Amino acid sequence: MKTIGKILCISFMLLSMSAWALKPVTIKGKVDFANKGLVRVYVYEDLITYKRTQIQQADIKEDSTFSLQIQIEETQLIELAYNMVAGTLFVEPEKTYQLHLSADTRFLPYIDATIMGGNLLVKFDHVDTAELNYKIARFDRYYDYFCINYGEFLYTNMTQEHYDSLVNMLKVRFPDNYNPLNYYSTYIHYRYAELDRMFYSKNKLKIYNQYLTDNYIHYNNIAYMEFFNNFFDKYLYGTSKYIEKSMLYNSINNKRNYYRLLDALGKDPILVNEVIREMVLIKGLGEIYDNDEFSQENILFLLNQMTNATKFVQHKQMAENQIKQLTKLRPGSVAPNFEVKDVYRVKVTLDDYKGKYVFIHFFATYNVESIREMLILKDMYAHLKDSLEIVSVMLDFEYSKLYHFVNEYKDFDWTFVHCDGNFAMIDSYDAYSLPMGVLIDAKGKIIACPTKSVSDGLLMQIYTLFPAMEEKNKLEK
Repeated sequence: MKTIGKILCISFMLLSMSAWALKPVTIKGKVDFANKGLVRVYVYEDLITYKRTQIQQADIKEDSTFSLQIQIEETQLIELAYNMVAGTLFVEPEKTYQLHLSADTRFLPYIDATIMGGNLLVKFDHVDTAELNYKIARFDRYYDYFCINYGEFLYTNMTQEHYDSLVNMLKVRFPDNYNPLNYYSTYIHYRYAELDRMFYSKNKLKIYNQYLTDNYIHYNNIAYMEFFNNFFDKYLYGTSKYIEKSMLYNSINNKRNYYRLLDALGKDPILVNEVIREMVLIKGLGEIYDNDEFSQENILFLLNQMTNATKFVQHKQMAENQIKQLTKLRPGSVAPNFEVKDVYRVKVTLDDYKGKYVFIHFFATYNVESIREMLILKDMYAHLKDSLEIVSVMLDFEYSKLYHFVNEYKDFDWTFVHCDGNFAMIDSYDAYSLPMGVLIDAKGKIIACPTKSVSDGLLMQIYTLFPAMEEKNKLEK
């Protein structure tokens, strides 16, 4: 186990040192549907929590071209985004990518474009059959066809002979020549591992011994990590026959000691590897966070202990991200601050409203329901304006629409602002579907995110914060 730890630590140190010597990755190309706006780049900080972070952006010029650079240490999957449509790209250190971005323009105005099925198509200007993205895309076409046609039978109705025959057909075209130092061969290997995981679902030890006992943890390989997450899905509380629920309950709710819990999990033969065991613990604590049997406070305490105690830098990041993901936008958490502009382009921040209750209302002119909500909110605001501020955030991508809207609805006498390309605000509030509201108390902490809709009791949810005004409102009715 010490050997594995040393390998991981030394590898990370070498990567960190070499990152300073590596040339940046250059990504440039043409956007065929736009001559303004931004191309944004996102990475996943880890593939346990899938915490997504923007690391770069570039203006689209009048000739529809863009160019940007990012610094990466090893091959990984990134996202390119325009407005709310996104596409993926595998990038390798020091390489240059010449791309052509396209999209169905019908989706571009919508904040919920991805939910509606919109995406950004990322293509190369010149086809290179030896390039990583080409090879993975080619493999995925065959692999996806296999899963669509045979996936449902892998768990139940397929014989060993039939399974071997089908998988071998894939392997003839795409041999499983596993090389842990090669991203593509590792990707292929763990896509086959996923098929085996489904077919041998009742023999986890077999799968573990075949795919998880070498000294390599492929933190940035999407195929490896998807296999890992599926293999250990709900493993901590439900799948493992070696982890007693009473032990888990006592370790979390009473003892809340990271070292004891990690040691107790080591009795499971599938968790003898300390590195994998700790990853499973990070994942598992996140999965049981909303289980009423366990103390959320203690789960966060254990994760925080882990950030200080772990020997593996990647796990420190995972544990920190798990804490952030579990507490994000939860009641009692601090509401993310933001900076936007009103109709006069005057800066507005959440900090401007300290000492007051705030209702943030995300809306767009194309979303009829969000405007209907404002018509109802108008009467409520007349009663509560001394105690409650409403900030309506327009998510239409054209700033001029805010002017037209405010002029059309002059009786909405609260603050209106425009996101104006502030995708950080959209991401920080998960404002990906409309209508959406966020209720914040006078100390800047979240009461509800998202709030109820008007039809489900939003007004009551707000009025109950102000009992005197609630009673007055009932009398007036």
